[in-house]
Amino acid sequence: MTFLIKEIIEKLENLVPLGLQEKWDNSGYQLKLADEPVAGVLISLELSPEAVSLAVNNKCNLIITHHPFFFNPIKSIDINSIDAAIVNILLNNKICVYSMHTNFDSSVYSMSRFIAQKINLTSLYPIYPTKKKLYKLSVFVPKGYIYDVRKALFKYANPVIGNYEDCSFETKGKGSFKPISGANPFIGESDKTSFVDESKIEVIIAENNLDKTIEEMKKVHPYEEVAYDVYPLAGYGGDNTAGLGVIGKFNENETGVTLQNLIIKVKNITNSNYINYTGDLKKIIKKVAIISGSGFSYINEIINKGADAFISSECSYHEAIKAYNNNLCLIDIPHFDSEKSFNAILKEILERYFEIKILTNNIDFNPILNFKGD
Repeated sequence: MTFLIKEIIEKLENLVPLGLQEKWDNSGYQLKLADEPVAGVLISLELSPEAVSLAVNNKCNLIITHHPFFFNPIKSIDINSIDAAIVNILLNNKICVYSMHTNFDSSVYSMSRFIAQKINLTSLYPIYPTKKKLYKLSVFVPKGYIYDVRKALFKYANPVIGNYEDCSFETKGKGSFKPISGANPFIGESDKTSFVDESKIEVIIAENNLDKTIEEMKKVHPYEEVAYDVYPLAGYGGDNTAGLGVIGKFNENETGVTLQNLIIKVKNITNSNYINYTGDLKKIIKKVAIISGSGFSYINEIINKGADAFISSECSYHEAIKAYNNNLCLIDIPHFDSEKSFNAILKEILERYFEIKILTNNIDFNPILNFKGD
């Protein structure tokens, strides 16, 4: 089956909405060629020359990166620069580029959650929950069209409750209506009341997807006038799923692990050459906070939430002092090592939904080296 690039991106934006990104970020299309058939996908942490070469050599016309290529406003272009050369190659080979940055960091698929699951933390919840307005959409559908309508609803609604996708509820009943002058009824006759066996399908939808979901539903619904209800929900979603970072604890049946053992676990998971830390290596750790990338600026929130240890990258001297004075242990891993799992995570997501060629860029490396010689 052939897919268009925009179909791949629509699914990803459904799972990881752009609305999750920070205001200063630039996730989304970097170079848009949405209507092209997908020949292959390359996943890369950066849009590096190596990544572009891999895409060209393997005939991949969609590159998905974590870090956006265009991050700051462009004021000038040096045609002799590496960036200009990259763009030239992408244009000549008709390669689309799409980035999933802080929206991915705040999703249920984040690298923070990946690390948390690998070290066996339980009862996970975001450090900064993403609040989103939710609606319930109820659609009344006649027999024989339930599957098509539900499939259309899931294209954008894709209701997610915890770790479960495509959540809906169906209630069976009878609908009644009388077509009047000018109507062109799918079922029934003009000026006669009809009673039809129908099902009410209910789904939960985020506000940014509501209009698109209704539009897609109407395309496949057989009725001339579709009966549906939209209910704004009293609360906001995101408290236990989407949001920046993650906090969890070790199983209640366990006594916790020492800081030293936790550092060893993290080092093995990330395969880091070095790890900096603060705190007593013998201290028992029960509650852990994690933010992949540069997250130590959130140290005040971590202290307030009562974590025993905080795992992130690029800790400053003053942040380390603050943690030490507040009895918070820090585990500082290289930025690259905290995020390199992006490739494998996204590959697994794409393979779940699409039968397409998917490659990952394993050439990218940590540009910060450690001097070990004399």
